[in-house]
Amino acid sequence: MTKRFLVLGFVVVSVWYISKCSISEPYIPAETTEHKAAEKVTDTARATTTKVPSSHHELNTTSSGYAVEHPNALVQIARPRWRQDDSLLQSFDALNEQAQSGDLVAAYVLGMNLRHCYYVPDDNAALADKLLQASEFKDNGEALADIQQSYDYCEGVTRSERNRFYHYLERAAENGSVPAQEAIAELTPELYMAANNFAELSRDEYVETRQRFVRQQVDFLTSAAQHGSLKALVRLSQLHYAQTLGKDGRLQAYALNDMILALADDTELQNRYRWFQQRAADDFTNDEIEQAAQMTQQWLSAIYANGSLYSDENNLQ
Repeated sequence: MTKRFLVLGFVVVSVWYISKCSISEPYIPAETTEHKAAEKVTDTARATTTKVPSSHHELNTTSSGYAVEHPNALVQIARPRWRQDDSLLQSFDALNEQAQSGDLVAAYVLGMNLRHCYYVPDDNAALADKLLQASEFKDNGEALADIQQSYDYCEGVTRSERNRFYHYLERAAENGSVPAQEAIAELTPELYMAANNFAELSRDEYVETRQRFVRQQVDFLTSAAQHGSLKALVRLSQLHYAQTLGKDGRLQAYALNDMILALADDTELQNRYRWFQQRAADDFTNDEIEQAAQMTQQWLSAIYANGSLYSDENNLQ
């Protein structure tokens, strides 16, 4: 009992110290107009969506030695920076208004922020519990500081609003936002079901809803991959290799890996997937390798027809 009081006392002191020492951004003055706030949100998000010419050549070579010609170079597109400079509450109304008006970048940015805040305590009691748990398992103040900073960033956004992260991501993804499609593909079915309060469904309804979500993830992954998302290509390759998406999974993964080799500039990624391909080649006949090469060419033709590339190799697993 005494030990628990000592730990709780440590947490209280830690919270006071973190709050005292943390450097927070100045609050937006009351006289700042909503129009200016909306401009700030929009400009910040779009600053990272500027298109720049890709360094990829018009001739790509796969691991099988096949060269695929394309008339146009790809345009590399950076994903929007979703984290706000100030607290989310200060940007929430502007982002929500833009998203409701059909702004896909705003919908993606708001969805990503709400997904982040979904895991963050939403009141002081929950915060104290999480800090106490962290203090019992970690022996440094970094974890406690991260928890406090996330709480400050998300403070004021209600639990019901946080639970709607999927609503905004789905809206953006259905209208062609590749970053939103990637984000939905990263969600676990369990998170999707919990956030949407589907636990009360009957068993049959629950299973069907979960399966429908998984099918939607694959559709979004396929669309993102066709628009040059290396994240989506990597995830599709993993799913096919695990043979969870139908027949010829290993051969499909082999073809997808060749596309990754043809599109990626990152040396580490190139080396990793070239090693995968060298090991896998012995498992296939010459006819199967030819079939995979045709798949790769069809996919690459679709990607070059769309003309975009979302690389971001540093975030690939």
